[in-house]
Amino acid sequence: MNESESRLGRAVDAAVLEILCCPVCRGRLDEEDAALVCEACGRSFDLDGDIPLLLHDDLPGAREKKREIEGWLAKARAEGWYEPDDEIDRMLPWVDPELAGDLWLANAHSFSVMLDRYIAAGMRVLEVGAAKCWAAPHLLARGCSYIGSDTLTDQSIGLGRGAFYGGFSRIQADAEHLPFVDEVFDATFCVATLHHALDLTAMVGEMARVTRPGGVVCALNEGTRGMLASGDSPEQEAEKKLGINEHVHTVWAYFGAFVRAGLRVRRMERAEGWPLVGLARVLEKLPKVGMTAGTLVHLSTGRYAGVSVYSRKPR
Repeated sequence: MNESESRLGRAVDAAVLEILCCPVCRGRLDEEDAALVCEACGRSFDLDGDIPLLLHDDLPGAREKKREIEGWLAKARAEGWYEPDDEIDRMLPWVDPELAGDLWLANAHSFSVMLDRYIAAGMRVLEVGAAKCWAAPHLLARGCSYIGSDTLTDQSIGLGRGAFYGGFSRIQADAEHLPFVDEVFDATFCVATLHHALDLTAMVGEMARVTRPGGVVCALNEGTRGMLASGDSPEQEAEKKLGINEHVHTVWAYFGAFVRAGLRVRRMERAEGWPLVGLARVLEKLPKVGMTAGTLVHLSTGRYAGVSVYSRKPR
């Protein structure tokens, strides 16, 4: 390990520095006096231990993102889940409902689908909105390399907790201005994160930009609503009051964002994997596009639910 790597910490190695860029101008980042400095615009980025802090005040929406950080901390403390529970964290996302209720069932199903259908050994994987990085050990066990990114670096519910899961790179980043060069990941995914974006299209576009042609872009367990349901879900009101950015999009809005990003949607389904009903059940039988077509119809007619989107970037 050279002097530069030693100052940056073991998790930010030379290979990761090669793919990082300034989130504001996309210039190359270099290490200087225990900070990262953009060679193009001169902006400097501090470190929180071994986590580069790349959520810069000059980014559009930075104020809202930083307010949201405080909102998540307030919510976790008020609801009693701020302090880490090693037993639960070790089991995520397949946590016993007796310990954590049914909240993780949709995450577990969607993540399993992604692992089984779209992930292979040797992939370089980026998780956007990784929080405590519970996905890391499952991807590392499959022979993938993993980088977790989030705005939240807290030691209990943010990237700082990632140390519990082992040694891998963690980067504080705005999902709508990812600090990575183009086309460097084989798979980019998020879990229950896309609906927090200030700009849905921008976030999906960034996930697509940093993914290699032929790679996978997935959004798992995202809140959605029927075409006639209100865009202001009652379940989100408490979080909005804390400054957390909440939106509930239609399945067509998600589908459109992926298409505008140049991605080919391969599968959309209820986040829990529950069966479709009625006309949607008939559409599901269509070759290749059936599940997606059925899900678009099914979730357009209900009220509020969760959807998962699995896509590929064309070669």
